[in-house]
Amino acid sequence: MNRILFLSSEHTGSGHKSITEALGKQLLLLSPDIQFSVIDGFDLGSWLLRSSSRSYDSFAVKFPALWGFVYRLSNLFKGLVNWIVAQNIRKSLLKQIDAFRPDLIVSVHNLFVGSIINVLDRADLDIPVISLIADLDNVTDLWADKRAKYIVCPSAETKQIMLHAGVTNDKLFLTGFPVRREFCDLNLPEPLHWRDENKKYTSILLMSGSQGSTQILKIAQTLLNDEMIRITIIAGHNTSLKKFLEKSLSPYVGKKVSIYGFIREVEKRMMDADLLITRASPNVLMEAINLCKPVIITGALRGQEAKNPQFVLKHKLGLYCRDISSLPDIISTLLVNNGEKLIQISKSQYMFRKPESARVIAQLLIQTAKETHISQDEPIV
Repeated sequence: MNRILFLSSEHTGSGHKSITEALGKQLLLLSPDIQFSVIDGFDLGSWLLRSSSRSYDSFAVKFPALWGFVYRLSNLFKGLVNWIVAQNIRKSLLKQIDAFRPDLIVSVHNLFVGSIINVLDRADLDIPVISLIADLDNVTDLWADKRAKYIVCPSAETKQIMLHAGVTNDKLFLTGFPVRREFCDLNLPEPLHWRDENKKYTSILLMSGSQGSTQILKIAQTLLNDEMIRITIIAGHNTSLKKFLEKSLSPYVGKKVSIYGFIREVEKRMMDADLLITRASPNVLMEAINLCKPVIITGALRGQEAKNPQFVLKHKLGLYCRDISSLPDIISTLLVNNGEKLIQISKSQYMFRKPESARVIAQLLIQTAKETHISQDEPIV
């Protein structure tokens, strides 16, 4: 029986969890007897490492310039970062390996690629590590460790960055971004119309990302001046934001506005919407693209998301709005000629989407694990 150990992150947004969830379902579909375990790499370390992950959301949102600077530093001090993290997680990681005895380790967070390989090398353990890049562009060189068995690239842009960092082409797998199964209808028809002809209004879904943002209120207030717009807001885990929005938009709630906290039926809300307005979070973006839902990007976190708005524009997957006050004009432009531009965006998304990505990656993981089975009798120290 093959075993795969995932190193993820539970508190730095929801993207890593979405990726491991998508891959986990595909692993069980392809190989029902396979065993896999997902652990939070940050929880393997000291209180300092754990607290850094729990403060990520507020730090990245409240101090974007500083976060962007820290993110860029990782390229300059890659070896030092890997050494520090390896020292921090070594004992706990080896205990996890001894208990689970994985045939393969997969990291979906950049801090746990080179650092894990350092730990394995020091312990003389021959367990392959796969680096699974969780971003679309502007990725850090921490993903690019030449000692990794393979590096999974979700976009052509990330593959070029890995090549530039010195990784050989034979180690790189260009797969597309792994998205949860409910967003991956292989039989989705090519979009020909942007909405039901009997629908009398335009439905817009606003998603704030895992952090939540009071900017959502400003966007909603800007759009509610149009009588033909209906808004659904997903505030995520931010319960205080949900209450704030419910109070601030109380005259509209139940009439023109619906507000949700964290929900699992995101796919249904996306499908019901004509248009999605969101931050440039790669998971939300790729989920919408897989459903062929036009998106308007209103912002991006510094660092790993910095180039995502340009990524969307380059591939004609949506629009980028730098000034919220211009949103009504942008939406009006999209709706002219029976939503001609919305249809064009949906068609570009249809050509770009790769709904089989999670399945392709799962196949790679299964094959790699089978090739490197660890003896159950050999002690791990």
